[in-house]
Amino acid sequence: MADNKPVMSQDNFKVDGGSASNMPADFSSDESALAYANAQLDSFVEAMRYSLEKQIVGVQLPPEDREINVHEALRHLLRNISLAHAGHVEADYANPTLTKMGGMNRIQFQLQSCDCNYHMALLHGDYRYRLKGYRGTAAVLQTTVFNGHSCDFVDGWKTISNANNLITPQYAPGNMIDVILSREKPADLGDAVWLELPPGRCELHIRQYYADWDKEEPADFMLVNDGQVFPSALLDRETAETRFKRLPDLLKVHANYYRAGIQAHIDADPHEIDEFKVPGAFEGTNYYYGHLECRPDEAVVIEIVPPDCNYWNVELTQLQWEPGDWWSRLLSYNYTQVRTDSDGKVRFVASWSDTGHPNWLDVSGRILHLIGFRFFQTTETPVKPRLKTIKLADLASHIPGDTQKTSADKRQAIMRQRLESVYRRRFSDF
Repeated sequence: MADNKPVMSQDNFKVDGGSASNMPADFSSDESALAYANAQLDSFVEAMRYSLEKQIVGVQLPPEDREINVHEALRHLLRNISLAHAGHVEADYANPTLTKMGGMNRIQFQLQSCDCNYHMALLHGDYRYRLKGYRGTAAVLQTTVFNGHSCDFVDGWKTISNANNLITPQYAPGNMIDVILSREKPADLGDAVWLELPPGRCELHIRQYYADWDKEEPADFMLVNDGQVFPSALLDRETAETRFKRLPDLLKVHANYYRAGIQAHIDADPHEIDEFKVPGAFEGTNYYYGHLECRPDEAVVIEIVPPDCNYWNVELTQLQWEPGDWWSRLLSYNYTQVRTDSDGKVRFVASWSDTGHPNWLDVSGRILHLIGFRFFQTTETPVKPRLKTIKLADLASHIPGDTQKTSADKRQAIMRQRLESVYRRRFSDF
């Protein structure tokens, strides 16, 4: 990695560019055609093995967690393949479509937030696109154009243009929006929003961050090529190979990116979580990376002073950098979902069994968890969250005496609402 860049700078993870059309191609017989296809498949299998090794070997985890980590690594590899195929291999600059890149209850990618529904599209500066439809009422809507593609980072990775409802009046909750994406600012822009595109390959990311999971409404967008010509072009060798190459590229690039992110959590102070720079992530956000270890007879008390900001959340992830079954386990909270103590602090209690604490985090099943905080649009530097590992039997002496417990019946009702929010926020859509 380059020493003069942040650890998570995408420039540190560029894949070897190479040529897509570098395989012998003979379509004169079934046998030669199959040999050509198998040669591409071999590159895919090699990338799968590379990724799986990064996900399993050398990860600093307690021996007791090894088995579950292997099961989750195999599942996560398949999830990455699903994303790579849908978002990158199927991408067509002239005939674009929005694809879920995260926010799905079954497909998760790169420290996905349980609050956020993510969409992506691969675009190119040779075209003019239009994003339009109902904006929904999520607490934050952000649209960002990045240079290059996240499957390889070979063009670099930097923000080209960005808009969100805090700086863009047209993105106000409940609005219908019209966004033009092009290299030059359109003369006919009118009341539409313009997102600049770079000259070549680029990528659009859309984030819908929900604060109130039970009331805020999902967006309903359509992305089109303004000058699309029908019918779309048929696949040829160059196009097919270029798209297929994105699949092994993504598996290798993000295996390395994932390991750097995991290591950042593990290297963090076990008692105090500091800010960690994540270039090209959620624009305007302060990220705080940490970890905790908790055994069945222990609890970890996590204490924060909520900063003055427009939105914040916290979540636990496992060693595949995903929050796992967040819809059926209490693994996350945002600022609307927590109880604040009388001293102005918010305390979370992580343990294997439900303590009844209103901000309980479920760490059952493994000892080591990663923890991440997001603070969006802060007016001040957030106070570093603090962690303390204690014996579970001593919990009462480490939390305010007036903390009201959440009953088992109420907890079940909360979990039912979490599950139902998967559908109403359209997190079940592929």
